[in-house]
Amino acid sequence: MHALIETRDTRDNPNTIMVPGGAYLPPAIDALAQLTAHATITTATYTQLVRSRYNVRTKQTDVKELAALIRTHGLLQNLVGYRQLVDGLATGIIEIVAGGRRLLAIGQLIETGDLPHDFSIPLLIVTEDEAIELSLAENLGRADMHPADLYVAMQAMIDHGRAIEDVALRFELEVTTVKRYLKLANVAPRLIDLYRDGVLNFEHMMALALVDDHAAQEQAWDSLPVHSRHPYDLRRLLTAQKINTQTDRVARFVGVRSFEAAGGAVERDLFSRDNTGYISDAALLEKLALDKLGKQAKQLRKDGVAWVDILPRADHADLSAFGRVRRTTGELSDADRQAADDLQAQIAALDERIDDACDGDNETLAETLDAERDALSAQRDAVLARRASVTHPDDAALAGAVLYLDHDGKPAVLRDAIRPADVASRASAAKGAHDTPTVSKRAKRDHSDRLTLELTSQRTLALQAEMMDQSEMALAYLTYTLMRSVLLPHHGYGTVSLSRISLGGATLADNSTDSAAGAALAQRREQLLARLSDAAQNGQSGQGGWLAWLQSQPQPVVLELLAFCVAASLDATLEREQDSPDFVVLGKALKLDMTKWWRATAASYFDHVPRDCMVRVVTEAVSATAAVPLEKLPKKTAAVAAERALADVGWLPTLLRTA
Repeated sequence: MHALIETRDTRDNPNTIMVPGGAYLPPAIDALAQLTAHATITTATYTQLVRSRYNVRTKQTDVKELAALIRTHGLLQNLVGYRQLVDGLATGIIEIVAGGRRLLAIGQLIETGDLPHDFSIPLLIVTEDEAIELSLAENLGRADMHPADLYVAMQAMIDHGRAIEDVALRFELEVTTVKRYLKLANVAPRLIDLYRDGVLNFEHMMALALVDDHAAQEQAWDSLPVHSRHPYDLRRLLTAQKINTQTDRVARFVGVRSFEAAGGAVERDLFSRDNTGYISDAALLEKLALDKLGKQAKQLRKDGVAWVDILPRADHADLSAFGRVRRTTGELSDADRQAADDLQAQIAALDERIDDACDGDNETLAETLDAERDALSAQRDAVLARRASVTHPDDAALAGAVLYLDHDGKPAVLRDAIRPADVASRASAAKGAHDTPTVSKRAKRDHSDRLTLELTSQRTLALQAEMMDQSEMALAYLTYTLMRSVLLPHHGYGTVSLSRISLGGATLADNSTDSAAGAALAQRREQLLARLSDAAQNGQSGQGGWLAWLQSQPQPVVLELLAFCVAASLDATLEREQDSPDFVVLGKALKLDMTKWWRATAASYFDHVPRDCMVRVVTEAVSATAAVPLEKLPKKTAAVAAERALADVGWLPTLLRTA
């Protein structure tokens, strides 16, 4: 729309709005007609007019061509304004809300002498409240209006008492669209100016609008290097301390509606496809989750479970701290016991015949009898396998359940659990019962030195991957390490692998960095290098290049770099299997869940351990029945079978456990 209103008294024909050339009328033109239906026409001189603060077009443009047209053809369209009031009294000044470029051009013509100082300028007078909407309506149809001007103008209408629904109706927009515009209008004014100047783009604005705090918006923008101000990084900085309603399992379990109904506030990302929200009140969220899970815990107790611990955010490490009741085989039925006894008697008779055949050097007969014996043994084992698995009588009184949320936010129950304190008591009792003065022999190790290095390389990479995202923990751990070496240098702490900063990096097993943790570390390293300034990348540490660059950075950037560097220095590798108390301490502090980074497969574990170890693992993690076939299968086949048996169990070898 290139001109607003023809110079005429609209009281004669209040529905008439002239647009030269039949230009396209935007949807707002009907609203404009309503606004101007009762307006009046007057004239004023240039000195009586000022540009209004409500003029939505804030970016100035050149008016030389417009001034030339006015000088040649005169002023063809009126200006629009409202009478300025101070303390309710008219000042005699009229603020121009539409026609600011024409006013500027007239001023230039008066200054050059092309127009007289008392040049009569036609005006359409409206009220101050109507002026904001009218200015916006006039400019919506023009291609050179910056989007930021639209956002700010709509916010001004809301500030003057207009409802969001009314604004949406006026301009034929969806209510959601208006809400998004208002979110963008709430970005810090300095950043909006950068948007107008092309320094920010629309994606930057969407990320900044995630929070309402102008200081937080500006801090996030200023903390990132100029060449690395990506919308993703802005969003990450602004939501680092908030809970994502779409990805957090506790938030998904409680539900946004229930959280808001309890008085909780949710900051919504109006620009996300799934209407993502962010929660700051973690305490209220946890309370609601505990209350909701408490109902299910009550039902479990009603069903006969002795105790129920509610741990909404329990991970694998937390659950591993609980013991499991021991299982034992129950009694055979009378029929099965009789069948097993009959088969055993037949086997004993065959054993005598086999011995006689061997004594008589009759190898052919001995082989035939051996085959018969194997068949009978298989039948006996099948009968014995029908014994039910039951809770060990010593553990029955200790058994309970842990109620937690899985990764999808759904309730899950760990049954037949034993509390950590009871596990320790049970272990002490068992130790006392088996203490004897006999000389102990060195236990056979399940893990070779090579497998030990491979497993501890994986736990090292997992520790590093977790640490790089926990800057506060990295700072605490760095301080802890230095304290042990500096304050207590003669206590032998420096010899423990996890209590020193290994600047040379850990010596990892071959191909260990091909893991998920290794890939995550490599990706973060590339991201950090890309964000360093040229001086920092050149490594001018001798001239203070890196140090000077770090001194100029905000604390979040320095802490992020510190977290990665401390993470990369961790070394939890072992060349020979032994206890790793420092790994357990650090793993618990980081809430490390090794099942996220490692899984027992034939290639990663079972191909490299003895058969009896495979049987023991499957018995412990699944059941004794599941482990029976492994004793008969070829080792390679048994390794694959063990992998399948443990596919969804989340079992970990001792070297990878933090509990």
